[in-house]
Parts: sequence; structure tokens; C-alpha cells
Amino acid sequence: MELLVAYRDDPAGYNMAKFLSQEMTQDGEIYRGKYYDLLIIRTPAISADWLEEKYNYDGFVFLSKHAAESGVLALTCHSTGNFSEAKFGGNDRQVAIPHPYIQKEYLQTLWKNKSQFSDFQITIEATHHGPTALSKPTIFIEIGTTEKQWTDASLCNSVAVLVHMYQNMHLTILMKIYFYIFWNKTRWQKLFFWIGGD
Repeated sequence: MELLVAYRDDPAGYNMAKFLSQEMTQDGEIYRGKYYDLLIIRTPAISADWLEEKYNYDGFVFLSKHAAESGVLALTCHSTGNFSEAKFGGNDRQVAIPHPYIQKEYLQTLWKNKSQFSDFQITIEATHHGPTALSKPTIFIEIGTTEKQWTDASLCNSVAVLVHMYQNMHLTILMKIYFYIFWNKTRWQKLFFWIGGD
């Protein structure tokens, strides 16, 4: 199961998390869900290398704002890491484990629903900040590009719905793979015992 993470003082991330949490059950700090859990943290997401000290999950999906000097509106996602000096969290010259399957599923879901976001570019950003030390796959899903978009509850809710959609699809596909392997394993065992019988 994935852990979705949002920083309390990041308006875009917090708005997405607040929307998703409405259909989840709070258990202490964690919001429990069917397809993923959710955590709202009080320190910046780019410095969340400490997460695995407290939480054990298959991967970490950070909900966040995106900023750019160009001001171009964008919905983006990217892996984390620093190829040189760590100016924005993480460690120098350390690249985190990417989350390619989640990235693909999210971008495909976003692209299929692009008519809802006609003013936005759909992009993959270069790796450029932390956290970098987590041993499980990580990805940032971001809304850009100014305070107007970060605080737009309707926009944040729409992106959050897509996050929920791809997480649902992700788990469904994994379950299909599991049952396929289990069914075939059972069939192979039966075949083995049949061959070994009298």
C-alpha cells in the first residue's frame, strides 16, 4: 500500500489531502483508506527523509504545489533526487528510487481527463529536490503554478479525484496479477502431483 503525504503549509498539497481525507477513517496521525493511506505532516515534504523511521509502506506519493518563474500553468509529477548540491532538501548527489509505474498511471489518467485542465501544460519535471534517502519508491504530484491555483479548491479537488482513480486502478491491476499467479501456481501444483501419482 502507498502512503500519500502532504505538508500542512503547502496549500495545494493540503487542499488535495483534505479532499481525499473526507472518505477516509482517521487513526491517530494516519487517514486509513481502501487503496492507500494518507498523512499530513508539519514539516516540508522536500525534507521528509525521516518518514520510514515511523511508517512502513510500499512507496510514498507526495501531494504538492509546483512553482515556476515562467508562471506557465502546469500539472506535473517527478521523481526526487539531487545530482549535485542539495539546495532543496535531501542529500548531496543522492537520487531517490523512482516510481515509474505510478508516474505512468497518473499521467495517463491525467491525459485522459485533460479537457478538464485545458489551461494547463501536462508535464514531467526534472529531478531536483528531496527527499532522497527513502528506501522505497517516491514521486511528487504537483499543481502549478501560482497561489491562485494552489488555493483553488475546485482545481485541487479535481486533481485529487484523479489521484484516487489511478490508485484504485493500480491496486486492481496488482490484485489481478496476484490472483493470476496464485491460480497458476495452484494449477501447476495439481499438475505436479498428478504427474507424480500412480
